[in-house]
Amino acid sequence: MLKKFESGFEPEEIEITVLLKEKCNGAAVWDEWLQPSVNFIASIDNDTGELVKQEGHLEWLIRNNPDRNGWGFDFKQYGIYRLLVRKAIPKELAPYESAYMNNRYMLIKILEEDVQNDKLLELKEELSKPVMIDTPYGKFELDRSMSWFEAEVECGGYTFTAYLETDEDNGDTADGACEAFIKALDDFENFDKSAKEFAAENLVDLANDWLESDEENEEDEPEPITEEKFIEAIEISEMTVSPDGSMSLFYSDGDMFWGHVINITTEEDGTFSDADIAG
Repeated sequence: MLKKFESGFEPEEIEITVLLKEKCNGAAVWDEWLQPSVNFIASIDNDTGELVKQEGHLEWLIRNNPDRNGWGFDFKQYGIYRLLVRKAIPKELAPYESAYMNNRYMLIKILEEDVQNDKLLELKEELSKPVMIDTPYGKFELDRSMSWFEAEVECGGYTFTAYLETDEDNGDTADGACEAFIKALDDFENFDKSAKEFAAENLVDLANDWLESDEENEEDEPEPITEEKFIEAIEISEMTVSPDGSMSLFYSDGDMFWGHVINITTEEDGTFSDADIAG
C-alpha cells in the first residue's frame, strides 16, 4: 500500500507554505494503513514566493494502530504551515472530480508552524470574518470549512437546520440556494405536504416490511402503516439547498425505520426525484 500510494506523486521533494481550510477530522482505511487528509485554501510556492489561491489537498499514510493518538500530524483550522511535500502526478479528471485532485500533495514533514507570511496572514484575516445572510426565516452564517451557510429555521410550526451551499467552492455568496430556499419556505405548507406525500408513496411498502420484521413487536399481526399514518409520523429535520436549486430534505422517521433518517431529493425545478432511508 505504501509503495502504491507514493507512486501517485512526483519523486521530487519541494517546500510549500499553506493556509489550511480545516483541521484533520478523519481518514480513509486501507487494511493496516490509514490515509488522513486535510484541505488548504491557498499556498505559497516557496521557490518563487507566488501566492496560489487554489484549493488543494494534503494526504499521508499512518499505521492503523489502535493505540495511536491523533492522525499523525496535528493541524488547526486556518493554521499557516511550511511543509515538505511531493506533488501529485497530474491526471485527466473525470467530469465529477474536483480540480483540487490535481493540486494534491503527499505530506512528508511539517517544517514550521504558525508561519508569519504576509500574503497568507492577510487572506486568513479576511476569511476569519463572519459572513451572514439575512432571510425572512433566519440568519445564516457561512461555514467556510463546508462551503455552506447554516441556520436554525422556524417555519410552519417546525424548527430545523438549513444549509445553503455557496455559489462556488470556498465562495462567500449563496444567491442560487437562497432564492430556492425562500421560494420553498414562502409556500412551506404545500412544499412540506408534497414532500411527505412523495415519501409516503415511495416508502410505505418498505415501512410495512420493517414493521413485519420487528422482532420486538408484540402483536401477531401489527396494524399496517397507511400512507396517511406515514405522513403523520414524519417531520422535517434538515434541508440542504444547492446553488442550482436542487434540494436534499431530511425527515425524522417516526421510528418506522428504527431511527433511520428519510432523505427526499428534488431536481432544480423543484420536482421530487427520490426518497430513501439513510443513517
